[in-house]
Amino acid sequence: MQNPFKYGELTTDQNFCNRKQEIKRLQSAFRDGQSIVIISPRRWGKSSLVNQSVDTFKGKLTTIQIDCFGISSSREFYAVFLKATLQQTSSKLQQVVDTVAKSLKSIVPYIKYGVSENDEIQISLDLPHKKYEVEEILELPQRIAADRKTRLVVCIDEFQKIAEWSDGKMVLEKLRSYWQNHDKVSYCLYGSKRHLMSTLFAHASQPFYRFGEILFLDKIAEKEWTTFLIKEFDRTGKIISTETAQRLANLVDSHSYFVQYLARICWNNSEKKVTDQILDLSFLELLNDHLPVFQNQTRNLTKYQVNYLKAISAGETQLTSQRVINAFDLGSPGNSKRNQILFEDLEILDYALGNPRFCDPYFRPLFDRVFKLSSG
Repeated sequence: MQNPFKYGELTTDQNFCNRKQEIKRLQSAFRDGQSIVIISPRRWGKSSLVNQSVDTFKGKLTTIQIDCFGISSSREFYAVFLKATLQQTSSKLQQVVDTVAKSLKSIVPYIKYGVSENDEIQISLDLPHKKYEVEEILELPQRIAADRKTRLVVCIDEFQKIAEWSDGKMVLEKLRSYWQNHDKVSYCLYGSKRHLMSTLFAHASQPFYRFGEILFLDKIAEKEWTTFLIKEFDRTGKIISTETAQRLANLVDSHSYFVQYLARICWNNSEKKVTDQILDLSFLELLNDHLPVFQNQTRNLTKYQVNYLKAISAGETQLTSQRVINAFDLGSPGNSKRNQILFEDLEILDYALGNPRFCDPYFRPLFDRVFKLSSG
């Protein structure tokens, strides 16, 4: 029997746990042509959620999906945006040819296309730095939707990356200026750095302020994970009790990626039943798997940065108070504030709910093992 738990890839259908309310909101937005922004930490299942919601509309609307991770310039973004729009809205090469001829006159000299052995449309671009009209690229989804009398949804992952480019603010202003006028295209924008995404869409000084509906993604509730785990183990001929399933979810703080990760290890380590002993050994295996990542995250930390994390691990929340600064040798209130910004940017800590929390469930137990306990 195949292990039913998956991580590090898009989960669909029976591998997908709950998110019923979130799917309903996304489906409503897609159906109504409403742009929507999804904000949550990394690896909470945003991409799987979007794909699960989009699947409902297969044959009814066209989706264009783009990932900004790894894109480091506006020129590269426009090329990726253009290729994705042409490829994902066309089933035949002639459609691409006609679209380019009609709507991309300044792009014609810099584009080549063909068909692969698998009948897939292939497009290559060599955009110059200035000799093309960005307007043609950004207006293309709207023009395609109008010509074909359909609606489009453009889904862009890691959208906050745009703000990191040297001309990021200018690009965001340009995107907003065109996209806000599109009545046949809606945009689903999401990203993994919650504090940056919140800044982009919730601050009045930003170009994308109030661009669309904002969905703050919560963790999947423990009871939903418990039901899912019991069902999936049972479906594949194994048993996990309600208590052990609850404990599994709690060990990794109901983090979507790590629940699937730990459940997969437990499934591999069990013959017929997941016992507490198997769960404990599997969790140690998860920690050992992530030890190299943890070591890389903490290798260059200063004394004050380590002490800051010690304070948080001890449950302190008032990191700029004199009591905590003295007790943990944090240096100064200014040091604490700088460390907050650093660890939030590194996605080691999350402050979205007010008090700091570790982003990844492996970090605190490994930190206590390597730093806190070793110094005590």
